[in-house]
Amino acid sequence: MRVALVTGGARGIGAALCERLVADGMHVAVNYRSDAASAESLVDRLCSAGGQAVALRADVCDPEQAQHLVRATAEHFGVGATVLVNNVGEFTLSPVAATSARRWDSIMDSNLNSTFYVTRAVLPTMRERRYGRVVNLGLSPTVLVRGAPNIAAYAVAKTGVAVLTRSLAAEEARHGITVNCVAPGLIDNGHLPPEQAAWMARRVPAGRLGTGRDIAEAVAFLVSDRADYVSGTTLTVSGGWDWEDRTVAHDGEVTELFEDEAANV
Repeated sequence: MRVALVTGGARGIGAALCERLVADGMHVAVNYRSDAASAESLVDRLCSAGGQAVALRADVCDPEQAQHLVRATAEHFGVGATVLVNNVGEFTLSPVAATSARRWDSIMDSNLNSTFYVTRAVLPTMRERRYGRVVNLGLSPTVLVRGAPNIAAYAVAKTGVAVLTRSLAAEEARHGITVNCVAPGLIDNGHLPPEQAAWMARRVPAGRLGTGRDIAEAVAFLVSDRADYVSGTTLTVSGGWDWEDRTVAHDGEVTELFEDEAANV
């Protein structure tokens, strides 16, 4: 039996991840923080199709709740998770001067700290079984290296995730554990206004926005035995798009990025 834990698994990319892992025969713990209805609805669909899944509430930005989530997963399925997908992560577009301390902390907690808390909690089970797959949702390496206007908080947090990924990959390889990142490009979350979706799609070389399924396919590969020797890497799933495109859409508006080349340090 392979048990997977997906943080923020109730909607969007998270739901697509859960569906794909169940299709691969895994038992899946669908973590959610507040949207119980979406989580339970997803679990009902997965179980009705013959899968095994459970919805588990926890705020993974809290280290104690992250520990409880991992224990609850093991209690429900009878064995601990050996596949972890750290999907939780808030996004924000805001220049540093307009970013409050609370918002900064929230971005760090949801993207970086939650990844640390949940991963640390699952490592004992993975080490005991000498097998584990950890996949973190990351960010394009070009942004990690250069930075970008208006996404400082998010880029700093995801840079931390990239460093954590590479460090863990080196530390845990001898225990049979791989640790990787998947970096999504422009993704259709199902709630974009048509005009915004069309504007974004025109900027993707592949000619369309990405979907949760695109991300799920990449994750499915990294947690499979086919990727047994792949660890410490970032797999970008973007249809050829990158932040070097200079623009990104947010909340129905177009925000110009990289307006000042001197900012790219």
